[in-house]
Amino acid sequence: MAECGIILAGGFATRLRPLSYTKPKPLFPVLGRPVIDWVIERVAEVAEPVVSARYLSYVIRNHVGARWGGRVRVVEEDRPLGDGGAVVNVVRSLGLRGPLIVANGDVFTDLSVRGLWEFHKKSGGAVTIALVEVPQEEVGRFGIAVVDDGGRVRRFVEKPREPVGSNLANAGFYVFEPEAVAEFPDVNAGEVKIAKHIIPRLMEKFDVYGYVHRGLWFDIGTHSDYLRANFAALDKCGCAKELPGVKIIPPVYIGEGVSVGAGSVLGPYVVVGSGSRLGPGVRVRESVLMDGVVAEAGAYVARSIVGEGVVLGRWTRVVEAVVADGVYVRDEVYIGRGASVGPNREVEQDVRDGEILP
Repeated sequence: MAECGIILAGGFATRLRPLSYTKPKPLFPVLGRPVIDWVIERVAEVAEPVVSARYLSYVIRNHVGARWGGRVRVVEEDRPLGDGGAVVNVVRSLGLRGPLIVANGDVFTDLSVRGLWEFHKKSGGAVTIALVEVPQEEVGRFGIAVVDDGGRVRRFVEKPREPVGSNLANAGFYVFEPEAVAEFPDVNAGEVKIAKHIIPRLMEKFDVYGYVHRGLWFDIGTHSDYLRANFAALDKCGCAKELPGVKIIPPVYIGEGVSVGAGSVLGPYVVVGSGSRLGPGVRVRESVLMDGVVAEAGAYVARSIVGEGVVLGRWTRVVEAVVADGVYVRDEVYIGRGASVGPNREVEQDVRDGEILP
């Protein structure tokens, strides 16, 4: 078994704003459950999980403590270190000496960490990178590995601008033996990135192998990616639930303590977070409503993300938009395509297509 599983949860998630102003990316829910909980559960297959946090670290610490208690420790960064520096910070803080699992805390996947670990031990390399196939047109978004028939990584290019002959992307899960960890730069070296700075350096000295995962994998780095992750999870779980007087078009996930008024229609591809209250005649499709959302009579939500504790007044319309936590949208207000509304504000007038209310 690995000595420790370090879960990286320190990023700012700028592309998920305005939702990420109040909610760190690892706490974004998929099927009502924060992404980091999915990752912790998988890492715990082979190692004791430790979370490295920075941005809104107190929010992450509070969640981890409430959900996992003393089974999962949290180590906070005192300044931006990059994911590589975060690993070194945890290693030094806890005095770790053995092999490590390192996992991004903002990736939704059904990757088997036990399978990754067993592949690593069998290959005998100092480093193993989990890889996932991505569409050719998305190759430039990721670190791309060229792997030989034996699974060894022969070339690794971070966000290539030209074709490299592979579509195997870095999945954000790694295994490092102690001799590889010893090569990580000191925490005083500034921000250090695993993919950009460390993997190329390690490839010069050690055998690095790629473990190809063929299953669910989503980096929830953008609003559209976040919706896609939830929709893929809905497809896999086949979620369906019957509510009196409500039409459900599967797949639909409904959390605990949700009430839905008569004549409402939910689905397809809808997630309704715990404690939400939807009035009569509400229509929701292809959207994620986080915990505690109130949608009053006649509200309409399509292809949108609605943050925690949002109140949508009567006959409101939210179409292909993002509404951050704690917003109150007054009756009959329209929030248009590509619009976004920042947290904890009142919206009294229509928000035009593409308009941003910070």
